[in-house]
Amino acid sequence: MNTVQIVAPNNVYNVWADIENYLNASINVSNNDMTLDQLKLLLVRGEQTLLVSVNENNKINGAMTVEFINHPNARTMFITALGGLGIVNDETFSQVETWARMQGATKAAAWAQEAQARLYKIKANFDTVRMVVEKDL
Repeated sequence: MNTVQIVAPNNVYNVWADIENYLNASINVSNNDMTLDQLKLLLVRGEQTLLVSVNENNKINGAMTVEFINHPNARTMFITALGGLGIVNDETFSQVETWARMQGATKAAAWAQEAQARLYKIKANFDTVRMVVEKDL
Protein backbone atom coordinates (compact mmCIF):
# COMPACT_ATOMS: atom_id res chain seq x y z
CA MET A 1 0.00 0.00 0.00
CA ASN A 2 1.19 3.49 -0.86
CA THR A 3 0.87 6.38 1.55
CA VAL A 4 0.89 10.04 0.56
CA GLN A 5 3.04 12.28 2.72
CA ILE A 6 3.30 16.05 2.69
CA VAL A 7 6.89 17.30 2.68
CA ALA A 8 7.46 20.44 4.74
CA PRO A 9 9.39 23.20 2.95
CA ASN A 10 12.39 22.73 5.24
CA ASN A 11 12.60 19.04 4.23
CA VAL A 12 12.48 19.50 0.44
CA TYR A 13 16.28 19.40 0.22
CA ASN A 14 16.30 16.07 2.11
CA VAL A 15 14.12 14.29 -0.48
CA TRP A 16 15.08 16.22 -3.61
CA ALA A 17 17.47 13.57 -4.99
CA ASP A 18 14.68 10.98 -4.67
CA ILE A 19 12.03 13.01 -6.49
CA GLU A 20 13.69 15.33 -8.99
CA ASN A 21 13.58 12.78 -11.83
CA TYR A 22 9.86 12.19 -11.23
CA LEU A 23 9.14 15.91 -11.46
CA ASN A 24 11.58 16.59 -14.30
CA ALA A 25 9.50 14.59 -16.78
CA SER A 26 6.52 16.81 -15.99
CA ILE A 27 8.56 20.01 -16.18
CA ASN A 28 9.92 18.99 -19.59
CA VAL A 29 6.41 19.15 -21.10
CA SER A 30 5.37 22.35 -19.30
CA ASN A 31 6.22 24.64 -22.23
CA ASN A 32 8.88 26.49 -20.22
CA ASP A 33 6.49 27.71 -17.52
CA MET A 34 9.24 26.99 -15.01
CA THR A 35 12.45 25.08 -14.63
CA LEU A 36 13.08 22.33 -12.12
CA ASP A 37 15.29 24.69 -10.09
CA GLN A 38 12.55 27.32 -10.04
CA LEU A 39 10.04 24.71 -8.87
CA LYS A 40 12.42 23.71 -6.08
CA LEU A 41 12.66 27.35 -4.98
CA LEU A 42 8.86 27.68 -4.90
CA LEU A 43 8.70 24.53 -2.74
CA VAL A 44 11.35 25.61 -0.21
CA ARG A 45 9.70 29.04 0.05
CA GLY A 46 6.38 27.35 0.81
CA GLU A 47 4.68 28.89 -2.24
CA GLN A 48 3.89 25.40 -3.52
CA THR A 49 3.53 22.09 -1.68
CA LEU A 50 5.34 18.81 -2.33
CA LEU A 51 3.48 15.54 -1.82
CA VAL A 52 5.20 12.18 -2.18
CA SER A 53 3.91 8.64 -2.47
CA VAL A 54 5.77 6.16 -0.25
CA ASN A 55 5.45 2.38 -0.56
CA GLU A 56 5.38 -0.18 2.27
CA ASN A 57 9.22 -0.26 2.25
CA ASN A 58 9.29 3.51 2.90
CA LYS A 59 10.59 4.13 -0.63
CA ILE A 60 9.34 7.17 -2.54
CA ASN A 61 7.68 6.05 -5.79
CA GLY A 62 6.00 9.25 -6.93
CA ALA A 63 5.82 12.99 -6.38
CA MET A 64 3.38 15.82 -6.99
CA THR A 65 3.60 19.56 -6.52
CA VAL A 66 0.54 21.73 -6.04
CA GLU A 67 -0.47 25.30 -5.44
CA PHE A 68 -3.80 26.62 -4.23
CA ILE A 69 -5.65 29.20 -6.30
CA ASN A 70 -8.57 31.11 -4.86
CA HIS A 71 -11.28 31.90 -7.42
CA PRO A 72 -14.52 33.76 -6.64
CA ASN A 73 -16.53 30.52 -6.35
CA ALA A 74 -13.91 27.84 -5.66
CA ARG A 75 -10.55 27.10 -4.06
CA THR A 76 -8.59 24.97 -6.52
CA MET A 77 -5.69 22.66 -5.79
CA PHE A 78 -3.72 23.07 -9.01
CA ILE A 79 -1.21 20.33 -9.84
CA THR A 80 1.94 21.98 -11.17
CA ALA A 81 4.15 18.90 -11.62
CA LEU A 82 3.63 15.17 -11.29
CA GLY A 83 5.58 11.99 -11.83
CA GLY A 84 6.23 8.43 -10.73
CA LEU A 85 4.23 5.25 -10.67
CA GLY A 86 2.69 5.60 -7.24
CA ILE A 87 1.09 9.04 -7.20
CA VAL A 88 -2.00 8.94 -9.45
CA ASN A 89 -4.20 5.96 -8.82
CA ASP A 90 -7.33 5.39 -6.76
CA GLU A 91 -5.38 4.44 -3.64
CA THR A 92 -3.09 7.45 -3.47
CA PHE A 93 -5.13 10.15 -5.16
CA SER A 94 -7.97 9.67 -2.70
CA GLN A 95 -5.45 10.55 0.03
CA VAL A 96 -4.44 13.66 -1.92
CA GLU A 97 -8.09 14.66 -2.28
CA THR A 98 -8.73 14.24 1.44
CA TRP A 99 -5.72 16.40 2.27
CA ALA A 100 -6.77 19.04 -0.29
CA ARG A 101 -10.26 19.22 1.21
CA MET A 102 -8.66 19.78 4.63
CA GLN A 103 -6.82 22.75 3.05
CA GLY A 104 -10.18 24.15 1.94
CA ALA A 105 -9.99 23.03 -1.70
CA THR A 106 -13.24 22.49 -3.54
CA LYS A 107 -11.68 21.45 -6.88
CA ALA A 108 -8.54 19.84 -8.26
CA ALA A 109 -7.12 20.84 -11.63
CA ALA A 110 -4.05 20.46 -13.82
CA TRP A 111 -2.82 21.47 -17.23
CA ALA A 112 -2.31 18.41 -19.36
CA GLN A 113 -1.46 17.39 -22.86
CA GLU A 114 -3.97 15.09 -24.55
CA ALA A 115 -2.34 11.83 -23.45
CA GLN A 116 -1.88 13.10 -19.90
CA ALA A 117 -5.52 14.20 -19.78
CA ARG A 118 -6.61 10.66 -20.67
CA LEU A 119 -4.49 9.29 -17.81
CA TYR A 120 -5.96 11.80 -15.34
CA LYS A 121 -9.44 10.69 -16.43
CA ILE A 122 -8.67 6.96 -16.21
CA LYS A 123 -6.62 6.98 -13.01
CA ALA A 124 -8.14 9.83 -10.97
CA ASN A 125 -11.59 10.51 -12.44
CA PHE A 126 -10.79 13.98 -13.85
CA ASP A 127 -12.91 15.53 -16.60
CA THR A 128 -11.60 17.68 -19.44
CA VAL A 129 -13.46 20.95 -18.95
CA ARG A 130 -11.59 23.39 -21.18
CA MET A 131 -8.77 23.64 -23.66
CA VAL A 132 -5.95 26.13 -23.19
CA VAL A 133 -4.42 27.87 -26.15
CA GLU A 134 -1.28 29.93 -25.88
CA LYS A 135 1.14 32.02 -27.87
CA ASP A 136 4.21 34.03 -27.05
CA LEU A 137 3.91 37.81 -27.13
